[in-house]
Amino acid sequence: MNKLGTFAQKVLDEMEPDVSRQQMWLDHHDFWPVSQAECITQFHDRIQTALDKKEKIMVAGDYDADGVLGTSIMVDGLRSLGLETGFYIPDRIREGYGLSSRIVRRAHERGYSLIITVDNGVKAAEALAAAKELGVDVIVTDHHTIEEEVSCQILVHPSLLEEERSSECGAAVAWECVRALGIDSTKHQMWAAAASITDCMQVIGQTRALIQKGIEEYNRQPEVHLSLLMKDRIINETSIAFQAGPMINAIGRLSNMANINNAVRYFLSDQYPVLQSFAMQTETINTQRKQMAAQMEAKALSKVRPAHPILLVEDESFHEGLIGLVAGKLCQTYLKPAIVAAKEISGGYKASMRAPDGFDCMEFLNLFDRYQTLGGHKKAAGFSVAPEDWGDFKKFVFRKGIELDWQPEEPKALEIEPEELTLENVEQLDLLRPFGEGFRLPVLEIRNPKIKNYFDLSGGKHRRYALENGLECLCFNQSAEQMNRSILDIESFRGRVDISSYRGVRKVNFLIDEILYF
Repeated sequence: MNKLGTFAQKVLDEMEPDVSRQQMWLDHHDFWPVSQAECITQFHDRIQTALDKKEKIMVAGDYDADGVLGTSIMVDGLRSLGLETGFYIPDRIREGYGLSSRIVRRAHERGYSLIITVDNGVKAAEALAAAKELGVDVIVTDHHTIEEEVSCQILVHPSLLEEERSSECGAAVAWECVRALGIDSTKHQMWAAAASITDCMQVIGQTRALIQKGIEEYNRQPEVHLSLLMKDRIINETSIAFQAGPMINAIGRLSNMANINNAVRYFLSDQYPVLQSFAMQTETINTQRKQMAAQMEAKALSKVRPAHPILLVEDESFHEGLIGLVAGKLCQTYLKPAIVAAKEISGGYKASMRAPDGFDCMEFLNLFDRYQTLGGHKKAAGFSVAPEDWGDFKKFVFRKGIELDWQPEEPKALEIEPEELTLENVEQLDLLRPFGEGFRLPVLEIRNPKIKNYFDLSGGKHRRYALENGLECLCFNQSAEQMNRSILDIESFRGRVDISSYRGVRKVNFLIDEILYF
């Protein structure tokens, strides 16, 4: 076993109590070889047929970071073989999610005989029926839950691959397909790694290997498309999750301001001036996204009724591309399931739901049966409701919310001493990376902190607590209660550690997520 210091071992023991499994998290695995699954063989053979017949292929993607990166991998791989390959990602607001009959018909009119979906397709029954009627073959590559028969020529899905590939995202599935064609690209590995992080996949098996190797390769030789979307020179999974990921997703969210297909063109381009220009435009869009989301969050917090068991907020001014972010904010603030809805031009409602651990969004939403669209998983869901059904839906949420008997899972916290947070100890946590779903760094708790003094920053927006041992604890966006309560009332700080660097000097900070009071 890799030699861990006392602090890092303490953290690992909390994350993985089963000692026999701890080495699994410390090991760095090579990639598993090209999949031998039947669907991958079928994919290989169908692409060979397309090469022999000089067919035109269209890749149909999704508008989030996973879909953009996966579409880029698939298109780049097929074009490298000499195949004429186009692509299209629908507009989030005007067209909605996934392959549609309209997209299929447009592809057929333009001479495409084969459509390959990336990060979508398993719920595209109407579009698949249209393709069959028109004689267009469809290969569905997707990772979302299969809830109905997928009527296509070939289905490539993690559930049909080997066990070690069970947690792959859409871009990773696309990467597996391209690998099977004999294309082994470091660039594709890094893109699939980034997508795995942004899509919050479980960090096990091939996904863990992808993230480990993708980040290692990037830190050896940065990949230009990703590097222009990140500020950190040396990266880890957090850099991608909070820098590159939101930049790509902002384009898809604000589809009335930008064309998500340009994001794929960005990843396929090798013209540096073009890349620089796109990255600057994307940063501007992401800044707008942050400002708009903050305004929506403020309005939602002013309108929400915290006493309700399930929170529901609607407003005609809400941008439907950002309602998921606002629902997440309400869920995080009140530790309750939250639904945020925007009114569509048609008069209907587009809504997003987020839930804390212990609550199942889909199980709850499936108790109502008048959706125009519905999709999601335990912790997040998106749906639309016709205007004539919206009133009944709101009544359902309130009444069923009262009836439901559930309790949020209490977040566990690992108690630590401030003296343990040395630079050497915190750096050793890197041996446990990557962190993510299924292997999350625990919340750290400093009980009875010995506060020497504190300083308010940015006019009281943030506060810095200095402990007697020299550790600085930072509380960003502090609440009115946190600003006004006496430091003598503080029972503990809960949060996470961070290493900052200023003028070549590196030091440990404790970032406060929650303050508990006596």
